[in-house]
Amino acid sequence: MIRVAVAGGTGGLGRTLVDELARGDEHTVFVLSRNPKLPFEAPANVHCLAAPYDSVDGLVNLLETNEIHTVISTLSPPSPAVQTTERNLIKAAAKSSTVKRFMPSEWGIDYSIDDERLPISWKAIKQQSIAELEKYPDLEYTMVLNGYFLDYFGMPHCQSYMFPEVPFIDIPAAKAAIPGSGDDKVTFTYTKDVAKFVRKLVESTSKWPRHSLIAGDVVTLNEVLEAAQQARGIKFDVVHDSLEDLRRGKISELPAYLAIYETFPKEFLLSMMAGFGVAMVTGVFVFEGELLNEKYPEVQTTKMRDFIKTHWTGR
Repeated sequence: MIRVAVAGGTGGLGRTLVDELARGDEHTVFVLSRNPKLPFEAPANVHCLAAPYDSVDGLVNLLETNEIHTVISTLSPPSPAVQTTERNLIKAAAKSSTVKRFMPSEWGIDYSIDDERLPISWKAIKQQSIAELEKYPDLEYTMVLNGYFLDYFGMPHCQSYMFPEVPFIDIPAAKAAIPGSGDDKVTFTYTKDVAKFVRKLVESTSKWPRHSLIAGDVVTLNEVLEAAQQARGIKFDVVHDSLEDLRRGKISELPAYLAIYETFPKEFLLSMMAGFGVAMVTGVFVFEGELLNEKYPEVQTTKMRDFIKTHWTGR
């Protein structure tokens, strides 16, 4: 039995990880939150801990008192305040006598890639946690890279705790704004599958690799578009944004973005999507190296075409 803490485990990817880690009563899972009560019904092996994120010593006491062995961070969004919180958690994990492993809130792609291929304004904030982890050689850590979350292409019909996002293809509106030609390969992984691989890592006695690579499915956006059109039985309105425009932060808006602006300011969202568009065109979303899929072939991942067919046929 492993005692594992998930920071940010009340929603999004964090809650998906909690569900998977708690399955079968084999592990004890602690949700670290500023709120001492869980906002959902949980099994007996899931506990909520009020985390004093502003105090490293307070966090050390919390981790040691509950004999936490592994800490997983899913804290977001990538802001200076959130990153300060994660760095405090890293410092506490390294200082504690019980924590041996840490997963930072990287999730997705390698944010150390240069601006030519990944022009994301907040990626430097992400790197602060990695720099902090490098200070503590005795604290084992891995960055989980899983590409783009597949969930977004099944919402609102699929089971997911993720905040709705619309990466380039607005299936409900039957519209698409494709970066580049749309023929570039992109890695997509369902959060439920990410959680299964994370559980494998938590249970593994082998030394963690610096990067833990996951590929649920590797397809082009044109293939995603084709699957969506077939499922809905209609042709989408499609535009293509050039790499040059994307690098200037110019991107075609989709109807679904309007609702997201209530949470993420328009300028921030469009800049982020343009940056991700550049990353897709320049191959950032295709991983080189051994995949966890190869190490754990028993984990069968969800495929994009099947996912869209299941959740959008006839809708």
